[in-house]
Amino acid sequence: MFFLLLQIAWRPFETRIGDERLSNILWFAGIILATLLLKKPLASFIARIGCNISNRVGGKLYADKFVQLVKKPLELLIQTLLFFVAVNQLTVLLGKTLMNNREGYSLLNIRIGDIVNLVFMFLLILFTTLTISRVFDFLFYVKLEKAYAEDEKEKQQLFPLLKEVAKIVIWSLGVFWVLGSVFHVNIPALITGLGIGGVAIALAAKESVENFFAAFTILTDKPFQTGDTVKLGNLEGKVERIGFRSTRLRNGDGSLYIIPNKKLIGENLENLSQRDTRRVKTVLNLKYGLPEERLNQLIAELKGMIRKSLHIKEPVDVVLESFGENVFQLAISYHLPEPVPNGASVGTVKQEIAVKTYAIALRYMNPEEAAIPVEKKEEAPEEEEKSDSEDNPLGL
Repeated sequence: MFFLLLQIAWRPFETRIGDERLSNILWFAGIILATLLLKKPLASFIARIGCNISNRVGGKLYADKFVQLVKKPLELLIQTLLFFVAVNQLTVLLGKTLMNNREGYSLLNIRIGDIVNLVFMFLLILFTTLTISRVFDFLFYVKLEKAYAEDEKEKQQLFPLLKEVAKIVIWSLGVFWVLGSVFHVNIPALITGLGIGGVAIALAAKESVENFFAAFTILTDKPFQTGDTVKLGNLEGKVERIGFRSTRLRNGDGSLYIIPNKKLIGENLENLSQRDTRRVKTVLNLKYGLPEERLNQLIAELKGMIRKSLHIKEPVDVVLESFGENVFQLAISYHLPEPVPNGASVGTVKQEIAVKTYAIALRYMNPEEAAIPVEKKEEAPEEEEKSDSEDNPLGL
């Protein structure tokens, strides 16, 4: 009796709509609806399980970052899997033939189910590869954050490069997986063909290959590190990131320069962060008419003044450099420690020495007005001082 009632109750579900049983259609719709409702909770649940692993790797501090990176790919992966299960409930539809073509003794028979399987296989591989890639993003994120916290310069520039290499390998494997599983390509034969065509590929990607190996040269030879200030020709900036193809520099006005790695190792590069002193040069223009004795006194007094100033390092030079049509030039050069200690700046020290140089020059050019304060500039003779810090002119 029970089985009879069950058969009667189940009979409406045996109704067919377009050759498909109503029960199959309801299963299809139910799974689709359940997927849309449950994909986020399921992804969050799996991500929380992953948090336990991430806590062991990077501590609880990075658990939220793990969820942020992995949750969306997991949602897409779960949705694809459940949609595949839902579509497979429509057995009649999937069994219909799209193409049936006979050529000689071969028969080409393509069903809707074959197309659906290939599409879902492609999506599964895509989202699986994306999830694995995001996990590697998290691992390198944790390692890089620890490198910055511990101020380990080598790891700061090594990990971004290794991250890019790892992602290239992951996505390359994903591509081979798609070619083998979706397009049924003979992977061993393909790899052999790539070996034969490797020369052509290398020639086509010559620039990229050169930059890639230049990146490893930078990492092993260490001409500079992340955070260093470097000068390449007329370009000066702080190294923000060393990639496998290019290096990013940020200059003083905030502009970002992207320089190919091969250029950094192929041209003369100055690492300004590695210097321990900074040379400052000032050119003082004086009118003719100053006696030799007073000129020697001026040179001696300028040297003494500079040596007594704060933060100055030897050598200190004041020499007669050249003669012009109306003036002759004294070249004043001195050195400052890099960085300047006690919170002072290069500009402050240069300004202090420039003002003192101006005052001394006034007295020697006008001995009869030696007692006049420097600030009375209207009584000062016409002079022109020029200073050059690292070959950049500065007028006084």
